[in-house]
Amino acid sequence: MSNIEPQHARLIELIAQWEGRINTSHLQQAFNISRQTATKSLQAYCREHPNNLHYNPSLKGHVPTSSFQTQYCKGSIEEYSQLISDREGPSTESPFCQIEAPLRNIDPTVIRPILKAIRDKQRIDIGYASVSNPDYEERIISPHSLVFSGLRWHARAYCEKNQDFRDFVLSRFNGVFNQEGAAAFNQEHDKKWNTWINLIIEPDPRLSPAQRRIIELDYQMKNGQHTLKTRAALIMYLLQKLNLEQYKPTAEAQQIIVNSQCWKEIEKYLPN
Repeated sequence: MSNIEPQHARLIELIAQWEGRINTSHLQQAFNISRQTATKSLQAYCREHPNNLHYNPSLKGHVPTSSFQTQYCKGSIEEYSQLISDREGPSTESPFCQIEAPLRNIDPTVIRPILKAIRDKQRIDIGYASVSNPDYEERIISPHSLVFSGLRWHARAYCEKNQDFRDFVLSRFNGVFNQEGAAAFNQEHDKKWNTWINLIIEPDPRLSPAQRRIIELDYQMKNGQHTLKTRAALIMYLLQKLNLEQYKPTAEAQQIIVNSQCWKEIEKYLPN
């Protein structure tokens, strides 16, 4: 059984990994704890993970070893930047800045019946509007999952009107609903949702060898490729996130492409 608070351990790992040194003052400032408590946490971490940190007297702190491996977090720069933002609060002096996308209007009172239908595996009759049908119309759906694409939230649900599984943008429900009993089609029936596929990306061949090496480093490619695993139902959103849904006229704008053989395999899962 661990003798260290998970939040303390997470901070120790992220600060050590990204700043190269962790000491008790980091813990004291982050959690408003005494030096004694901070020392106990740091010592407990070092006892439980002796191969991760060693004390450097000249730096007056613990530094990561060559075999350092995170145990309480992924160790991503996103986690580190969030940690710093949470610790320091909004500040013009922060070394991190994120571009905020406009948030869709999602009313909790509208989403509650959808969440209940997911939990209880129920059919629900609810008003929905779309770009092709801007006037609200009743849809009987059987939702099984909520998905965040990076820009919007949607419900993955069986639609009785289309007799197929579709994606419904959460901000387009009106919240007027009726329960319609047990769902006949659930997650287990959603073939695209349950099908996992590999998206293989590689540098645009129009780039020079030196340019391709830079792209390979950017995306941690091995042998000129990087593979991303995703559900077939979500492949279009992944392509959009990677800016790959359209082929660009110049290699510098394109930078990465989908492997040609991979494209043939995933094409059947893309919208017509």
